[in-house]
Amino acid sequence: MPLISAETGAVAAAAWLASAVLVAYIVDRIGLTIAPCVTLVIAFGTAAAVWQQLRRRAQADRPALVALAAVVGLTFAWLMWRARPDFLPTGSGSDLAHHLALLSYIEAHGHLAHDAASGAYLGEMIDYTPGAHLLAVLAGRWMHTDALHVVHPVIALTVALKTGIVFLIARRLMPSTVPRIPFAIMAVALLWLPYVFFVGSFMEESFLSQVASELFAVTLWWVAVEWNERPAAGPMVLFALFGVAAFLTWPIWVGPLILTLAALVLMHGELAWPQRLWFLTIALAPIAFVAAIYTASRMVYGLDMVHAVGFAIWPSSRTLGWTFIVAGALGFLRSMFRREARTIALLLLTIALQGAVLIRTGLNSGATAPYLSLKMSYLAIYPMAVGAATVLASVYQALRPFERYAWMPLVLVALAAGLAIAFAPAVHPVVTQPVFLAGDWARTRLPIGCVDYLVADGYTAYWLHLAVFGNPRAAGRSLDDDTFEPKKALVRWILPGGLRYAIAGDFDALPRDIRDNVDVLSRFGPAAVVQRRGSSECK
Repeated sequence: MPLISAETGAVAAAAWLASAVLVAYIVDRIGLTIAPCVTLVIAFGTAAAVWQQLRRRAQADRPALVALAAVVGLTFAWLMWRARPDFLPTGSGSDLAHHLALLSYIEAHGHLAHDAASGAYLGEMIDYTPGAHLLAVLAGRWMHTDALHVVHPVIALTVALKTGIVFLIARRLMPSTVPRIPFAIMAVALLWLPYVFFVGSFMEESFLSQVASELFAVTLWWVAVEWNERPAAGPMVLFALFGVAAFLTWPIWVGPLILTLAALVLMHGELAWPQRLWFLTIALAPIAFVAAIYTASRMVYGLDMVHAVGFAIWPSSRTLGWTFIVAGALGFLRSMFRREARTIALLLLTIALQGAVLIRTGLNSGATAPYLSLKMSYLAIYPMAVGAATVLASVYQALRPFERYAWMPLVLVALAAGLAIAFAPAVHPVVTQPVFLAGDWARTRLPIGCVDYLVADGYTAYWLHLAVFGNPRAAGRSLDDDTFEPKKALVRWILPGGLRYAIAGDFDALPRDIRDNVDVLSRFGPAAVVQRRGSSECK
């Protein structure tokens, strides 16, 4: 299938983000302060070069371009609408505070953490792959604001662009005898059925780096499909760029895509073996080089991410839905016997293979749950959705003689996706603008060791303590769980002799025993900075 203008624009946009990550990391690695303006110029130059190179052989396809713009634009608009009115991160959990603490550190210092002493403040984040954080900090500088206020739009942009790339991949892999664009749109619609794996991963669970890296992983898949149709060095250069960006953002996704590309190259019987090895060298050598540099420079944790433990959703009929499971499984089986769609089967098989390896690695390190193996489900939904869409296309072909029923499977999938979107879980953010303003006011005017947290959610207190006030994770009140327990904080403020100041998330909702015995120093909507009357202590 010929390259089209929609693919040229989408891949160039992804290249802009990937090159920004790479340039910022290189600048930091050679010991310089991250330079937003220089990075912006180089990123635009890279994107322009990619666009120009692809445009030379791309054909105009206005319907596909309009469909791509609609998919990306509507997805981005919905993700932003769900984060209204503050447009701040909507998730929860301790991971969110850790990510935001790293953002604050990069903003304050202009570079990544390079001294072991920073580990007391950042913990494992001192060695965390920083691609998503670098993008947020750069975007904040470009837009003359802080990273906190652009991190949600940045991640939302990567998700929206990722859906566009999925649309383009699905369009390529559709049977030539069906209307490609409607069925490619169905691949995107199918992604909404496993909502918790698609959008919930960052809007609820705060897997920010993982989600940003999914854009680069899906674009790597597109590159593999493009190379498989037209073997050349150009796609391999793109594979190297997106592979490096994926590694620097969340390296777990790189493995299955490398194995998928390697399988495609090795199975390409029309090429001589030296040529195949040369193509693989172009694609993989830069990734290996950056991975070696990154691993060698890590001070404490290195690539211990493979031994990580934590929370991840288990794939099941409840979280994926039977419609998605059955259609995805049929798509996998179909792709095993169709040359044009075999990347679907290859990618799913390599995801399963890496998941099995990670289970073994996790058990050897003493993990009690297959955390990273479960994470592979978050990547598997993309080839499953595309495979399911190709099955819908096959059903359409079979029902074409019965015209009134041919479109029925698409209507049912569209209805299921619409219901998933309409009944998406309510957003209950722990990071809000009023509380941020109160915390920022207190940070610049009060001794942070004397500030307590009268908030409804312990993760809000944890975020204030680490990311806003910059307290160390490995010392002081951070080691005491009671610091962040809302009910115990209320008790501390009913009894005399506690800390002198506090951030109140909703002053009017505080017990009267507290409201009548504090002075309001500053008010920010429902939030307030309060001072205890009478004796107090500071720790």
